[in-house]
Amino acid sequence: MNGRRAIIAGLAAGVTGLTAGRVQAQAFPQRPIRLVVPLAPGGTTDIVARLLAERAAAELGQPIIVDNRPGAGGTIGSDIVAKAAPDGYTILMGTIGTVAVAPALYASLPYDPDKSFAPIILVSTSQFVVAAKSDLPAADLRALVALAKARPGGLNYGSAGNGSTLHLGMELLNSMAGVTMQHVPYRSSGQVVTALVGGQVDVGMPDMPSVLPHVQGGRIRALAVTGTRRAAVLPDVPTVAEMGFAGFDVGVWLGLLAPAGTPEAIIAALNGAFARALRAPEMVERLKSFDTEVVASTPAEFARFINVERTRWAEVVRRSGATIQ
Repeated sequence: MNGRRAIIAGLAAGVTGLTAGRVQAQAFPQRPIRLVVPLAPGGTTDIVARLLAERAAAELGQPIIVDNRPGAGGTIGSDIVAKAAPDGYTILMGTIGTVAVAPALYASLPYDPDKSFAPIILVSTSQFVVAAKSDLPAADLRALVALAKARPGGLNYGSAGNGSTLHLGMELLNSMAGVTMQHVPYRSSGQVVTALVGGQVDVGMPDMPSVLPHVQGGRIRALAVTGTRRAAVLPDVPTVAEMGFAGFDVGVWLGLLAPAGTPEAIIAALNGAFARALRAPEMVERLKSFDTEVVASTPAEFARFINVERTRWAEVVRRSGATIQ
């Protein structure tokens, strides 16, 4: 909400509301902001959070401290923010997994996914890579599926943990391909990449920033990308859909959320600061270098986006057959 809209809203609510809103906006922030990342260091979520925190801190005039709280598919970190004071000083780097997938995947959550958060801004979008250890005898995704059919249950895949998007994406691929690859949960996309390089797992679906240097260095083989388009940084790698699995679309998106009840003036201040940070030319180019596109939405746009994504992922979860108690 810009200054003019804030004044109009204040007039509608009365002089007292206008005065309180102005004082709130002027006073925020007065101390460091805690940005909870619900995944371990090393993946897209952590990388983007740290880049954004540094840039937005300059806009807000206060440090933004990244606090990694992994576990339970990101729901532990999400719960910390859901139960935090709604004052703008504890915010969440939400992910497609924690915000859109978890409500459909988990039988119960320690917070209400519909009522516990206030959207701030949709930050960015990207995609995953279906990747294999370098010595796996599969040059592309079709060959991987053929190998998995020849060795039922004999191949395994790493994910960022039970309930993570990496887990669900691989289960969806298992379902669509009619194969069974065994799940090996780790705590982050970065750990999956380490396991692929070391040969501890056969396949994975890590995010682009984690896997790209190793693909380019020949330590991991990229079999397909998971979105609807080829990645500019890997133009010769086809999409999963191109390899015969029409409709497969497992992307990555990140967005900031505050605890429900956070005043609109504070949400607006955070949105403005993070939007300016995201739109800085050097930030756009840095994210583009690992196939991540800036969005920088309004809070209302992000709220609508979440609703659409939850509906879509409820169907993906249903198709995959994955559930977590």
